[in-house]
Amino acid sequence: MTFRIRQARRSDLAALWPLARQLNSYNLPADRRVLAQILATSVRSFRGLLQKSRAKYLFVMESCPSRRLVGCSLILAKHGTPRLPHLWLDLKTVRHGHLTHTVLQLGATTDGPTEVGGLIVARPYRCHPQHLGRQLSFVRLAYMARHPERFEPRVLVEYLPPLTPSGDSRLWRVLGQRFTGLSYRQADRLSMTNKTFILRAFPRTPIRVKDLPPEVRAQLGVVHPAAAGACAMLRRVGFRYLRQVEPFDGGPYYGARRAGISVIRRTRAGRLKVGEPSPGSLGLLCAEPSPGAFRAVQAPYRRRAQAIEVTHAVIKQLDGHSGMPGYVAPLAR
Repeated sequence: MTFRIRQARRSDLAALWPLARQLNSYNLPADRRVLAQILATSVRSFRGLLQKSRAKYLFVMESCPSRRLVGCSLILAKHGTPRLPHLWLDLKTVRHGHLTHTVLQLGATTDGPTEVGGLIVARPYRCHPQHLGRQLSFVRLAYMARHPERFEPRVLVEYLPPLTPSGDSRLWRVLGQRFTGLSYRQADRLSMTNKTFILRAFPRTPIRVKDLPPEVRAQLGVVHPAAAGACAMLRRVGFRYLRQVEPFDGGPYYGARRAGISVIRRTRAGRLKVGEPSPGSLGLLCAEPSPGAFRAVQAPYRRRAQAIEVTHAVIKQLDGHSGMPGYVAPLAR
């Protein structure tokens, strides 16, 4: 079985819904109305019709030849605007005389970074020998390498921490709910369109971590076990823990300079040509066969001068032709 990544289409809503139910995150909620909006925004973003502050790029992976959707991933070109600020809690160490305390302090910006998120692989396809999660993660970075003007100089990723068995946030119960009067789910959904309630309700003075319950302290900045592999993968290419956590659930923020991410630095453009790929190479071969269209497949390749040599089958999967422009993100085996 082979797999191909492409830009999402409006017609993908029915197939995307089961994936969103598995994740149900802020960026990819299990809400058909919101998903339809994300798809419409993504279509316009790939066509270059939206400003950075509104653009979202949703990639989907399909199995071939069945074209069943088996995963997706997302880029938010700018997370943090005057309409929807980027919020976080800094984990700081402060001194009071001879005493040292770790505190949480709310931070906000209306000029935020690019964010990557929405990564999900359908359960039957996890731990696949073709590393489908890696492809869906790195395709976002390859696209950024090709279109740097569409994205911010810094890139952010947020990870969920361990939640309660009912999917609730321990941090929000003792902190956010106290200040806002809203449940975790209520606040999470409201924050998709309005974050002023957090800025108005949260204290601007530091909150001592030692005053939080032990079970909350133990999970601040901890990555959920299900996301540990994805986190390790991005750490290997340059992302680092920022000592910042998400105000709703305490999940950690990792970040990197876009120019310092190894996948982006190593992505190369060239003409895709039918040739003899090197058996020892493996890359994510990308092409944009028409305005607003995107295709990517994992395959062996060979770079020769300004050409990227691949098999005829790869070019066919990319819906292209020999000599078309493309780019490749090298993948380590």
